[in-house]
Parts: sequence; C-alpha cells; structure tokens
Amino acid sequence: MTSEIIKTAQDYLTVATKENGKKKIMDIGTLLKKHPSKDVINLLKTYLKEKQIILRDFILADKTKPEIDETVAIMFRVTMAIKAIEGEKEVRDVGRAK
Repeated sequence: MTSEIIKTAQDYLTVATKENGKKKIMDIGTLLKKHPSKDVINLLKTYLKEKQIILRDFILADKTKPEIDETVAIMFRVTMAIKAIEGEKEVRDVGRAK
C-alpha cells in the first residue's frame, strides 16, 4: 500500500475541530504499520456497523438530535476511507456526475 493511499484514507478520517485543531476518528497510519490492510478494513467496517446502530437509535429516539448529523458525517468519512484503502474506485471520482 502506498503512502498516498494511506494519507488519503487518513485525511478522510481526520476532522477539523471548532478550536482550529484536528481530531482523528482513527489513526490508520499506525494501524497499517502493525496490521495487514485486510484487518484494518475489517476494523473500519465493524466501526461503521456500530455507528449504524447508534444512528438507528438516535433516529428512533429523536429525529432532531444534532448527533445524527455528526454520526452520518463520521459514517461517510469511514466509508470513504474504506474505499480508499480497498482501491475499488478512484476516490476523487466518487459522487461525480458523468
């Protein structure tokens, strides 16, 4: 796996904070140094499933919760990181109309 792919995936998993800082959802650079990419992808997919359960619970409890927006954003970022690592598609082309 190239460092460019790792950087792209990590960029998806890094969120700007209100204090002009950055927060990593997950540090996959370190994980990929110690574990095979297949294991890291499985971890990300497990994390995504956990977020789906949390999202469902938020929606069932109160559809106006701001946590719903945050959860959806995290789920999108994790999905894009998975796609970047798997290399299924060019990440830049995802979502573009043809």
